[in-house]
Amino acid sequence: MTTDEVLVEETEDWFVHIGLPHFIDEYSASEDVWTRVVGLLSFLFFAELFLTFGGDVSGWAQAGAFFAGLALILVAIATLNRLRGRRAFARPDDIGPGELALFVLVPPVLALLGGHRDATGFLGVLAFNLAALVVVYVVVAWGLVPMARWGLGVMVAHVGQVLQLLGRVLPLMLLFSAFLFLNAEIWQVANDFSWLLFGIVIGGLVVIGAGFLAGSMSGAIRELQWFSTWDEVDAELDETPLEGFDPTTFPGRPERVPLSTAARRNLALRLLVGLGAQALLVTLVIFAFYVVFGLLTVRADTMLQWTTLDRVEPVRIGSFDVSGEEILLTDLHLMVAGVVASFSGLQFAVSLVTDSDYRRRYVEQGNAEVREAIAVRATYLRLVERVGAT
Repeated sequence: MTTDEVLVEETEDWFVHIGLPHFIDEYSASEDVWTRVVGLLSFLFFAELFLTFGGDVSGWAQAGAFFAGLALILVAIATLNRLRGRRAFARPDDIGPGELALFVLVPPVLALLGGHRDATGFLGVLAFNLAALVVVYVVVAWGLVPMARWGLGVMVAHVGQVLQLLGRVLPLMLLFSAFLFLNAEIWQVANDFSWLLFGIVIGGLVVIGAGFLAGSMSGAIRELQWFSTWDEVDAELDETPLEGFDPTTFPGRPERVPLSTAARRNLALRLLVGLGAQALLVTLVIFAFYVVFGLLTVRADTMLQWTTLDRVEPVRIGSFDVSGEEILLTDLHLMVAGVVASFSGLQFAVSLVTDSDYRRRYVEQGNAEVREAIAVRATYLRLVERVGAT
């Protein structure tokens, strides 16, 4: 491989590592997504061979069903590989509709051989495999695992900053959230919640907050796509696979770095994860505060007055004594603290979009990382052109 080819390959691996796989030129599902999960899909595929056990078939018939299923798998794999021009049991270098159909359709036949008639029957296994393909594709194609790892790192890195922020803005938050927390109506509402409804409410607040954050990103991305000179690009390449490479040798100017619709969405999602991680950190801190605050202030007698409960025992999670006083932790404490903390997190998310001080402190760092990724892509695309021309 030439030096340019090595740099292109290392840069593509870096894009995947930072959760921006759609920055890869001509990114495709068959060569760039499914091939990265061949091991996982193969494991699931062969694990479903055991669907030949546990149904209506038993004894020697079950042994026959197992070996018939094994033969079916091996013949199907070998036949498809030969049709695709590969060795019978070669690892595929690209995965198309044929391989995916094999993964989806063969295991339900194994369930039939095993005599399954319940949820593990033909339709149940078919639905499970289809769902597995959808989940795997979304997670891998959009780099959700490295993106989540990066978001967790953002949370850890910003713990000190968020604690400083809370020390400055907590009094203002308490004017809103403490009044809400020490309000009988919210405890009555929480008392009527099932955990399912509680999850739906919290999920709705998360969607609203994500919408506020996402709405502010398109303009920022357009601004970050522009470079006046290759010197500006070169300044962004430190601590990347292209560090030490001199992009100023490229002719012309970089100007607006091209991003496909998928690449732009991938970038917006990564920005959303970074800002969302900070909002989540604020939410968790507020949640912990109100759980402790509620333990000390909202006692059993108060809950009985604020709700329709006859006694607190059915919703008790735990209790302990402090100087002879019984302190109760109940599911209502967790639900009310969760609702109040979610509203506080939503308030913080809105502030990230509307408050200039918040933007300077918490958004610009993410923008700097985006600028770096776009600079790497600008250089990478020119390298791809140069490799293709040789």
